[in-house]
Amino acid sequence: MAFPQTHVTLIERLAGGGDDADWTEFLNDYWEPICRFARERAGLSREDAEDVASETLQAIVKNKLLTRWSANKSAKLRTLICTVVLNILANRGRIASGRSRAIREHAGELDRYLDLDAGSAGAPAESVDAFYAAWAEELLDRAIDSLLTGYNDSGKGDCVRLLYDRICREKPFKDIAPALELTVNAAEKQFRGALQRLSDRLEELVRWQVGRYSSAAEADSEFGVEWGRLADYLGRHGGLESAVRRSCRIISA
Repeated sequence: MAFPQTHVTLIERLAGGGDDADWTEFLNDYWEPICRFARERAGLSREDAEDVASETLQAIVKNKLLTRWSANKSAKLRTLICTVVLNILANRGRIASGRSRAIREHAGELDRYLDLDAGSAGAPAESVDAFYAAWAEELLDRAIDSLLTGYNDSGKGDCVRLLYDRICREKPFKDIAPALELTVNAAEKQFRGALQRLSDRLEELVRWQVGRYSSAAEADSEFGVEWGRLADYLGRHGGLESAVRRSCRIISA
């Protein structure tokens, strides 16, 4: 994967207005995490969650929140986005409960959207952690999709079947190996290799995203922070095998 060489980060381009390609990149990174977070946080349907994602983008654009955030990075970009989503969900809740108050009445409250201190009116730490989980799970799904697509495209469907049988069906290697015409040791080795390729792909995705949102001087340190946090998240949620099991996109060969 080729990494961007420009010193103008994606966030700087967006803060300056951005073009369609810039906003498409931003949406590719955050649309699905926002939808996942909204669905899990508020029990929304897919359609309603996409409405929340659309309203979030509108609030970010209309209030020039990326410009304000870029000038004063007091918290992670994810925290800003999480705060906006929580405000939108709260407004939707008030409307649903009969205390109708159109979201547009709050669109100009920049201080409220930009108060990112978890101890104040910004997103509380629990919500920030939940939004991070939504972001991480979406990134994991993308890495898994990429791995499986790569195997299938290169004629290595047996690797997909191996992952599916071992992780999703929890079959022992002694039962998997004969069907793939492998020894048990070879099946185990191939499985470990597939998990390593998944880890490598995940690392690429994290580095790619960090590289687009950070300056050249900050990229390495930011990557170290993000990769370390993701490793901690995986460690607390069963590792890569559990990530594959959680993914709804695993398909049988």
